[in-house]
Amino acid sequence: MRTSPRRGIPGGGAAVRSPRWIEPRQDVSTRIVLIRHAETTAGAVLCGWLDVPLAETGRARLGAVLRHPPSTAIPHALYTSTLARAAEVAAALSEAWALEPRRADWAREIHCGRLEGMPLDRLQRQCPELWARNEAQQDEAFAWPGGESYAQFRARVLDGLASVAAAHPDGRVAVVTHAGVISQVLGVIRRRSAAVWDADRPEPLTATEVLWGNGLPAAVVTYNDRDWY
Repeated sequence: MRTSPRRGIPGGGAAVRSPRWIEPRQDVSTRIVLIRHAETTAGAVLCGWLDVPLAETGRARLGAVLRHPPSTAIPHALYTSTLARAAEVAAALSEAWALEPRRADWAREIHCGRLEGMPLDRLQRQCPELWARNEAQQDEAFAWPGGESYAQFRARVLDGLASVAAAHPDGRVAVVTHAGVISQVLGVIRRRSAAVWDADRPEPLTATEVLWGNGLPAAVVTYNDRDWY
């Protein structure tokens, strides 16, 4: 997702939509720990699927977190976005937890299309109407040219998490992912539009744990937790 000079990063909100295929177990109750990746080298650019690495500061913070033994229960499974900034965190957790990370395209950030990587100041100058529509956070059909809409993004995230919950009923699962993904999940719980991207966006290398039940994220257990490991 992109970093906004004014508010943060655009990501997710809430049009409550049950994943299309969930039928067998509407009573699934799974705890899902959504871990945001550490700081990256992206800077002030539109960054969704742009595959940037972790910054040295992010790697240093990750190393500091993993320097001591785990103080919380090790999850039953570990999933990761396929983007490098999340996969690197998942690889480090894989060693610490002795869990094989499962790669998940659905856990990627929102796709920003042909404008991926454009500096935000240039984007504001060259595409003022697009910029204003996204900043308004009112249109779930909004998409950067060639990218996915916020409604599509939310549907993709919910479908992916539904498959995780169905595979681990009554379990506890970790997913290394992105701020926009986490914001979308919280948006469902808090009944926000999917177009709302700046509410409840977690800091880098924090965890947000939610309870999944009846085919949707149902409750927040912890948010923006710095002591999750």
